[in-house]
Amino acid sequence: MFRPLIAAVAASAVALVIVTASLGGSTAAPALRGSVGPGFTIKLTKAGKVVKTLRAGTYRLTVSDRSAQHNFVLEREHAAERVVTSVPFVGTKTVTIKLTNGSWKVYCDPHAAVMVARFSVGSPLVAPTRATTTAADDHGGHGEPEPGDDHGGR
Repeated sequence: MFRPLIAAVAASAVALVIVTASLGGSTAAPALRGSVGPGFTIKLTKAGKVVKTLRAGTYRLTVSDRSAQHNFVLEREHAAERVVTSVPFVGTKTVTIKLTNGSWKVYCDPHAAVMVARFSVGSPLVAPTRATTTAADDHGGHGEPEPGDDHGGR
């Protein structure tokens, strides 16, 4: 008596899965990749391209932290921040993040003046600045030398 009902429910479920797959429906959050270090570099990419704008939504962010001197922080400008990796951490971390419309940035907290990448969520609100920094000398040579810096504090 229940067999025809079970068969009908199973057939409906299979049809729903096929229709969802054919429409490109996916419950997986889009992937973003972040990296920081080993030098004075930080970046955020999607599908191998530097992020300049994104749609609002939920993303899966995988960060590769290659230096104990740096961390990876995600912040909505002038709002809450999320520290994804800490200064002594070296390795890979994956987190789920929700990005809302506005101006965002990723940066290394100890070196925020030179290690920052900005992007917009939603309509472009600000023109993104350079997405990565590459040289230790980009910090302008002011203040104390960075750990491992053999430039004598210049």
